[in-house]
Amino acid sequence: MQQSASTAHAERYNSLLDIKDASLELRRCGGEAVVSKLLEVIYDAGLADEIGIRLLHKHNEIDAIEIMYETAVEDEEGFALVTSATRTSGTDFECNSWQLNKGKFVPVEFSDRQLVRELDVTKAGPVFARLADVIKAQNVEHLLGPSLNYSEAVWGKSPTSDPALLEKTDFDERANVVRFVGRDEAIFIQSTKTKWYAKKVIDEDGNPSWLTACNCFCSVAPEGGHLGTQTHSIPDPNPDPDPDPPYDPGD
Repeated sequence: MQQSASTAHAERYNSLLDIKDASLELRRCGGEAVVSKLLEVIYDAGLADEIGIRLLHKHNEIDAIEIMYETAVEDEEGFALVTSATRTSGTDFECNSWQLNKGKFVPVEFSDRQLVRELDVTKAGPVFARLADVIKAQNVEHLLGPSLNYSEAVWGKSPTSDPALLEKTDFDERANVVRFVGRDEAIFIQSTKTKWYAKKVIDEDGNPSWLTACNCFCSVAPEGGHLGTQTHSIPDPNPDPDPDPPYDPGD
């Protein structure tokens, strides 16, 4: 009997590594040198504002009828992005990250549409095809994939001019909770980089150079695994068992 799209999606998501193992595996595979190769593709295509690279990892497991769905909430601690295991409707959500699987990019997680940048589909196909070539060549299909950058609806909530985003896990709600922190604050927390974007800088002599910058970290507990947190409001969308179909760079 043929496997349903929702069951296949859940099995792929559940097979992702935890944050500690994903971080160790990325270092084994070449670390940020590999990330840089992927970001170069995005930058050269002129899509650095829209697309970044994500460290693929899971905060929890999901059932066959669930996806990990991200929405914005306001709770006692302020603004947060909460990605929770959800039976979600298809009315206003967008795939926010992909994994290369058998030559095609398939959805990993989803967001409320207003939280992520809009992607020009006429440019996306060739870029995703080039990203697929690099990912396969570097043997990191299980670790790295493209992701949509956050929109101004998110960055407009930042309390600082140079923010970072810090992920923690709400174990009770099977949710990944992201909050703004000052970039200087993030270095004092045991954390792992999880999202990168491409940025061009000019040195003091006027020479341009390309670098990778990270805007999202995942807190790691001292004993390993995700650091816990809580939220006080969790999204409750309507049920719909099937996530979006695979993204085919050739379409």
